[in-house]
Amino acid sequence: MPKILVIEDEEDILNLIKIILEIQGYEVLTACDGFEALERMKENPDLIILDIMMPEIDGWEVLDKIRKNENWKPIPVIVFTANTHIENLKKVHEKRVNDIIVKPFEKKELLEKIEKILNTVV
Repeated sequence: MPKILVIEDEEDILNLIKIILEIQGYEVLTACDGFEALERMKENPDLIILDIMMPEIDGWEVLDKIRKNENWKPIPVIVFTANTHIENLKKVHEKRVNDIIVKPFEKKELLEKIEKILNTVV
């Protein structure tokens, strides 16, 4: 099964997503901040779920660092955010993320978006 890196600073949400994905058979890597996320990238995930609003290094900065690495650049990214302001949505388009999930989210939406992206990539 594909390996998914979930980057989320809210522990409850991180654990919920991890459980949902593991039940579906995915291998799940987790990171609770941008520094840990960049370290976990060395494990070569097949997909990244990236929270935007995090302390210290926000999701946009993490995404920029991922996209600058030639090995990580092609990995699909789903942005996870509670901020639906137009500026944030413009960044989603500018940064060429594969999809966006707005918090609060539905389990069905999460799984459908993951499956759609992984079926396109594989």
